[in-house]
Amino acid sequence: MYTADFQRQQIFGSFSFLHQFVWLFLVTLDTEMGINCSTSPKTTDCLYNTASHAGLVPDASLDASLASLLSLNSSWVLEQQYSVLKSNMTWQQRSAFNHDLHTLFGGNTTVSYGGVGVIALALSVLFEMLAHHQTTSLGSWSPEVRPPPPDPIRRMFGADTGSDISSIASMFLKQIPGAANDLEKMAKLLEDYEKRLRSELTDIYGRMMLQEGSALSSARVKQWINGAALHVHTFLHWKRLTNPSSGEVLSLYYLQHADPLLMSYREYLHKMVKVFPALLIVEPLRNVSHRVHYKVCERKDIQRTLVERFLSEQDLQRGKDFFQSSHKHHDALIAQQGHFQLV
Repeated sequence: MYTADFQRQQIFGSFSFLHQFVWLFLVTLDTEMGINCSTSPKTTDCLYNTASHAGLVPDASLDASLASLLSLNSSWVLEQQYSVLKSNMTWQQRSAFNHDLHTLFGGNTTVSYGGVGVIALALSVLFEMLAHHQTTSLGSWSPEVRPPPPDPIRRMFGADTGSDISSIASMFLKQIPGAANDLEKMAKLLEDYEKRLRSELTDIYGRMMLQEGSALSSARVKQWINGAALHVHTFLHWKRLTNPSSGEVLSLYYLQHADPLLMSYREYLHKMVKVFPALLIVEPLRNVSHRVHYKVCERKDIQRTLVERFLSEQDLQRGKDFFQSSHKHHDALIAQQGHFQLV
């Protein structure tokens, strides 16, 4: 993994150096000729749209749905999702949906702590997958136009690139429904995955921060931010079941570690985003051709403005706010008792 990352950096670095040398010469020529170098917002907008259409806009932010399900409003958020999904089904689809849920939970209509934290998150993923299965089953859509299944894990944690956080989260959340009503089994599951998440999060953070940024990427920062949020509430629910009176330090730990990581990430994007004639490079191995015309001497301003646009669109502050809120409202979160009714 490290060798591949190093090789990609070497290739990217050589490519950038060659183009920077050529463009430095052209910028000098433009300056000597007295060419006006003011940059039009339309130029940046066109390049941003090009990156967006190619799916290359960086995203290292905390997923909004994950944050809402790991909050004091989790019960309400889950109830709303459950109600909306069922309202979009036919009577037959709702009946099959309810049957699947009751079978999965052994005939129980109550899920212990189902409206709380990681249990609510797991139920949200389950409801979305089951609802898709029922509303796109054979007979509802022809095979040619049937929508692809949703991938809430990938949406929240991103692709499994450079870490196992996404796969750990996926395995964990899939096991929760089968353990939720057995508190002893649930506590053991929480303890096991708390350790796995802690180990992987420590490893990826170290690689991003200690290897001169060679392991930094938008995908890895997103995995760390969302994985850390899941870890905080995995540990919190384990304490809720085993030792509610113990203190809280994990949210504060991640809050303190988020600042230097996000600062390094901003520096990383400013270093990586490059604009060349006919080519826009967002990150290593993430580039797209374009037809945007601009003056050579505009390049640095375009790159800077484009990076600021990428950063502002992500709402990186949401992750820091989440850790701060989890720390501030620790006692209220621990006291949550919301069970979920499958009706």
